Amino acid sequence: MTETTHFVAELIRASSEIKTLTSLERHRLLDRATSIIWALRDLLDATGKVVPTERGIGKELHQLSAMLHNIPDEIVAHALLHAADEIRRLRILAYERHASSRDNQRLFDR
Repeated sequence: MTETTHFVAELIRASSEIKTLTSLERHRLLDRATSIIWALRDLLDATGKVVPTERGIGKELHQLSAMLHNIPDEIVAHALLHAADEIRRLRILAYERHASSRDNQRLFDR
């Protein structure tokens, strides 16, 4: 399991155990998810991959993290699941881009 896949699993697990998480743990998860989403988007932008719109999720997670003390548990849990889904989706797109580039290179090597 890759580090990204492990983190996606951690987000899903945390969403189902939201009531046991401290405020600090919630902040850490949301901030880390935001950073990973932005990094994957930057990677896809740098490689020229067209990314379907969901651009605002990083900003929304960042804002949610800042207002966390006023947000109900259910919304935080939903945000964690949404972040996990976005990270998984971007990772798949990044992998497809990497795999297709590698496959294209093999075609030219023949």
